[in-house]
Amino acid sequence: MKTIIAFFLAVFFTSASFAQDSTQQQTQPITLADTTSGWQLIFSNPHYKIGHLRYFPPDTVYATASADGNLFLMRSFDKGLTWDTLPNPIPLGYLYFTSSMIGYSSGASSTVWKTTDGAKSWVAHDKNSVSGGPIVFANADTGIVFGSTSMARTTNAGETWIEINPALGANMEAGAFGSSLVGYGVGDTYSPTPDKLNIGSCQKTTDGGATWQPVYTGLANVYLYCCTALNDQTLIVGGTLGAIGKTTDGGNTWDSIVTGDQNRLYRTISFADSLHGMIAGASSTSSGIVLSTIDAGKTWTPQYLPNPPQFTSVTILNDSIALVCGSGNIYRTTVGGNFSSVSQQHTIDFQVQTFPNPTSGSISIQYQLPSAQSVSFAFYNVQGMTVGNINAGMQDVGTHLVSFDGSSLSSGAYYFRLTTPVDFYTGSFTIQK
Repeated sequence: MKTIIAFFLAVFFTSASFAQDSTQQQTQPITLADTTSGWQLIFSNPHYKIGHLRYFPPDTVYATASADGNLFLMRSFDKGLTWDTLPNPIPLGYLYFTSSMIGYSSGASSTVWKTTDGAKSWVAHDKNSVSGGPIVFANADTGIVFGSTSMARTTNAGETWIEINPALGANMEAGAFGSSLVGYGVGDTYSPTPDKLNIGSCQKTTDGGATWQPVYTGLANVYLYCCTALNDQTLIVGGTLGAIGKTTDGGNTWDSIVTGDQNRLYRTISFADSLHGMIAGASSTSSGIVLSTIDAGKTWTPQYLPNPPQFTSVTILNDSIALVCGSGNIYRTTVGGNFSSVSQQHTIDFQVQTFPNPTSGSISIQYQLPSAQSVSFAFYNVQGMTVGNINAGMQDVGTHLVSFDGSSLSSGAYYFRLTTPVDFYTGSFTIQK
């Protein structure tokens, strides 16, 4: 098994790899994005290699990084807009924060490192012989470190760790808890019986990680690299062969899609809520790929980023702000990604009209509300930077009109986002002077 997987990973981007099981994989349409990016390159350093992004509400984001053989953390207190560097003399690996100040790192050694002061200092805690894999917590006290053949569990906020046996001996690449008791781990492929194809490995706990049971995903020959649990019954996974899988009944049945190029590898996934999420990784051309969803993973929209590197981590803060990193770059969006993001799938038809368009200065936006709602507008340039806001407040059902003064802006394309408590709409206009 290990020989086969090693060979597969070596040729992943240069061959078609394993064959698909057509009874398990179903191709679903992807909404095509336009070529205008709603992403801004926030940080770039060719000497850096940025590994993992970790967000803790409301404003703090951490990133692991390395440069010239040195390991350190980067930290942002403004939702990823600006960053500072925290030197850390520890073997940084996977990160998990249970608060903005309390966090853990499971490095390559048999040690879990803990910080209680926002990563300024760290204390080592032994986790026996379990090698450092992904680390996840069910709550502030109970956490799991996944290893290659075993796992370690804490029930006292990382002070002590007990080695436990997994349901599967396969490598676990990611884990997630949907509640304080129910959690999942995913990774290497395995064969449940001699007559079955190798499938993406998944295991489940219903007692806070004390015991684990195997889950049959049905994702044939897919090595799973990432997962997120929207609740204790809903898990979304991603991995090789361009595959994304989803279960809404705790792993009993699965829906799966192949998102275009089967040589894609999805390495990282993040959801802000039960609907809005992003998944990222690399394509067959070794460039980065990011997809977004606004319907809990039923459909996925490709994001456009100019010259994207292979992405290693994505974190989505809310339905507007997300961060993705790869190589020495961090990209940020404040408009939910591409400005064309599947507005046709929204539940409300606002019947928006903009005029005059193009305009030399002021633009008027007419729209209809099917019910009384509070309405706000945000205006952006092509780099995703905010150039204006309008808070229209509570408005009655019917037709309304707002005007935005763009006379101080330079010529070019601009975008606006109409937002209500239940939906949003994105549109564009051009300023010509």
